[in-house]
Amino acid sequence: MSEDNIGVIYILTNPSFPKYVKIGYSDNVNKRLEELNRSECIPFAFRLYAYYKVQNRLSDKKVHELIDGLNPELRSVENIDGKERKREFYAMQKEQAYNILKSIAIINNLEENLVLVEPTKEELEEEAEASEIENIPLSFEQFYINKNKNLIKLHEKLFEKLKKIYNEVYEEVTPNYIAIRNGKGKNICEVHIYKSKILIITKKPTKEDLLIGEKVPEKYLWSLNYRVYFDSEKDIDKVVEILKDVYEQIK
Repeated sequence: MSEDNIGVIYILTNPSFPKYVKIGYSDNVNKRLEELNRSECIPFAFRLYAYYKVQNRLSDKKVHELIDGLNPELRSVENIDGKERKREFYAMQKEQAYNILKSIAIINNLEENLVLVEPTKEELEEEAEASEIENIPLSFEQFYINKNKNLIKLHEKLFEKLKKIYNEVYEEVTPNYIAIRNGKGKNICEVHIYKSKILIITKKPTKEDLLIGEKVPEKYLWSLNYRVYFDSEKDIDKVVEILKDVYEQIK
């Protein structure tokens, strides 16, 4: 980096979080990486995917305001003790993040300030390893570890009722959710079991009386765009009706 440049807007990736990128500003991106990679809680290290050299010192806030202005739904947000906390993580592919920086560089006629970092052999091997781990099939027993037993029973009753209507439907466990699919392998819904409730992510029902949930932010999925929470057996029949509606949409 030349003396004319103060710092960089960076894009960091991590095989541990393949659906997210970390975007921010730093006067010293190598030092920033060292800080992030001190933690032993993350299986793989953060690595620099690309950076854009700037001549004026910025704050992370300014960088994030720029990206949020393009699409506020991309930012990772969590609630801790009722307080909203926005993070540097964005739900987008690394190529998409790079294109944002490229657009900025082109507008400012400073394409030479944009650098796409070539991955090392070790980084490529780690990405391959992470991909293999992500694709290892899980059993229901593994998925249910530390899950609420009452919610597990609710989920099982839900699937049992749907199975009686459509014998072809089946379930498949992923690291984050249980997928309920039709006979052609199309997703009817995702089932996420949390501490106190079940989240069903599916397609928006076509019938007005089934609109008991809410639209999923566009950052999530392009086809499963509706979510419904439930925590009681009395809600199962309504959820089944929603899934029947969706089944008819995708068959």
